[in-house]
Amino acid sequence: MTEAGKYVVIEGNDGTGKSTQVEMLAAWLRDSGKLVQVVEEPGSDNPDKTTPIANELRNVIKNGSLARSPEINLTLFSAARRELWREKIEPALARGAIVLSARNYLSTLAYQGKGEGLDEEEIIRMTRLFTHPRYMNPDLSLVLTLDHDTRSHRIAKRGELENPDTFESRGSDFQDKVNAAYVQIAEARGIAAIDASNSVDEVHQEVRRYIGGANIL
Repeated sequence: MTEAGKYVVIEGNDGTGKSTQVEMLAAWLRDSGKLVQVVEEPGSDNPDKTTPIANELRNVIKNGSLARSPEINLTLFSAARRELWREKIEPALARGAIVLSARNYLSTLAYQGKGEGLDEEEIIRMTRLFTHPRYMNPDLSLVLTLDHDTRSHRIAKRGELENPDTFESRGSDFQDKVNAAYVQIAEARGIAAIDASNSVDEVHQEVRRYIGGANIL
């Protein structure tokens, strides 16, 4: 299968505005005449961004009442990634689309790796087994970062969650580990980190700047 398109990932902890930035970027690219496919890991309420199987896996992952080990979380995420890769991302790349993803396996390095203590090499091994080198090496990855207080304020503005989320509902110690993990991951892998405490439009302009510099267009 020809992989002529481009694969762009926007990462970061909950509350950093990943989905908002993906949607703004998608609108800008479409206005420029580009073919765009948006996906959300591990699934989405929007069927255009997911598959039925991936979204059922997402429902299990997000169910905070189901106690489980980090290894099971890794397995669930890996299964959802394989589904999204095979059914959404790979076909879109073959069509020449720019694929925009809110999250990829970097999330598991942050949450299950640094947050839950799972070995990084095991995460990478599983991701390789379930996906593809193209998935693991996007044309551009960006990480949105927030300090603890700003993130907490944004999450609080959302109000109480109707259903407890497996990760959003965890305490500040866990969230601080994840925040620090994203900074470490970006530094270790040469991924650009964008300060998400700036305005939505300022962050969008910064994202567009990196898109232009990465030869995505």
